[in-house]
Amino acid sequence: MIFSHFSFSDFSHEVKRLIVIAFPILIAQLAVAGLGVVDTIMSGRVGTDDLAAIGLGSSILFPVMILALGILMPLTPIVAKIDSKGEHQSLAMHLSQGLWLALPLGVLMWFLLTSADYVLDYLPLTPKVFHLTDDYLDYIAWGLPGLGLYFVYRFFWEGLSLTLPTMIISLAALILNIPLNAIFIYGWGPIQAHGAAGCGIASTLVMWGMLFAGMWYIYFKLNKQQIGLNLRLLHKPKWIGGIKPLLALGIPNTLAQLFEVSLFSLIALLIAQLGTVVIAAHQVTLSFSSLIFMVPLSISLAVAIRSGQALGKGNRQELVTKAYSAIIFAASVGLLTMVLTLVFRHEIVSLYNENPQVIQLTSVLLVIAALYQVFDAIQVTTAGALRGLHSTQVTMWITLVSYWGIGLGGGYMLTFGSPWNEPLGVAGFWIGILSGLVFAAIALQLKLVHLIRKLERRGELV
Repeated sequence: MIFSHFSFSDFSHEVKRLIVIAFPILIAQLAVAGLGVVDTIMSGRVGTDDLAAIGLGSSILFPVMILALGILMPLTPIVAKIDSKGEHQSLAMHLSQGLWLALPLGVLMWFLLTSADYVLDYLPLTPKVFHLTDDYLDYIAWGLPGLGLYFVYRFFWEGLSLTLPTMIISLAALILNIPLNAIFIYGWGPIQAHGAAGCGIASTLVMWGMLFAGMWYIYFKLNKQQIGLNLRLLHKPKWIGGIKPLLALGIPNTLAQLFEVSLFSLIALLIAQLGTVVIAAHQVTLSFSSLIFMVPLSISLAVAIRSGQALGKGNRQELVTKAYSAIIFAASVGLLTMVLTLVFRHEIVSLYNENPQVIQLTSVLLVIAALYQVFDAIQVTTAGALRGLHSTQVTMWITLVSYWGIGLGGGYMLTFGSPWNEPLGVAGFWIGILSGLVFAAIALQLKLVHLIRKLERRGELV
């Protein structure tokens, strides 16, 4: 049995350890989200065109950033496995491979953003919004190579269960971003005002600042604390056992994240014909749901570390305890946020908008969004446990079916109607998302059980 000898004391101890790892990640995630909020507020003070440029530019920037984020993220479970096996001499090699891989990814991200004007040409934009958006993306593109390298350092130290540096650097980035935005958006002394495009300059400086902070921590702090790591040694690029395993795990992981991002982007485009009230209600629901999602996402990132450590030790019982303690804990948090959302949904909506029609429709959508929070927590945490076990391909396919097949396809039929149902409006898409997440939660659970048994049969777990 999978759950043999799974005790409450083991669960309690593991949850405490999980919180220690996940809480700094949560604060870091909120700080990163805060960067976007600061950009939106400060650029919005200049004018509507600047606000539109930031919104449009961010919608192009985020999918490009996922290229590096998704591909480099599996470095964490790889490092966690190596560290738990005590093979510390190979850690510097894997850090080097991550850096070698981040270099072309940084160049690719820079190229995509500096070429974004080809995409903007197809959009019905005013000349001012076009130029502001294009300038913003051109400026921020120069920061992405630095951000890609920072991701390597971040995922490396998180693989060693060190998440506090991520929190500190993210909070420092948020604080630094405010005065830099003020200087380049509004102008200061000899520096001319750039409007929304100035956010791109500020963000680039912040990204490189994060990289230098990460380098200082790795080479001057961590390298001295962990004697014998010899992290300053730069190894040559190595395909087998170096870059290839990262790509094998990272590419499916990236695609899975892109499926999710593209789902909400496509829904936003499809409901545009339903009117401004519908668009506003959908955006409010999405904004609140995204904020709540930070909690299970942080647990997911933490359990990837813990399950990777258990895999390195080859201890089946420890793996089961770590993985399912995280899943049960995440589901409990999802249940709590579901109840709170249902009880306070009217108060939540009033924080975003005062239009009675928007409030009424959003209150309905929040009921559906509340119901899916439990399943969303289960599926993202299970995906994290699977990533820790170096399994991302099945997650990719399950995510494709969940988001694009059930969420988008089924949601479209429910929203606009089909030979089998009357149109439900925008609520249909949210019902489709709920159904897709239920499917993902069940399918990923089955995959986790199957994978644990498979690792047992292969002798990798005892």
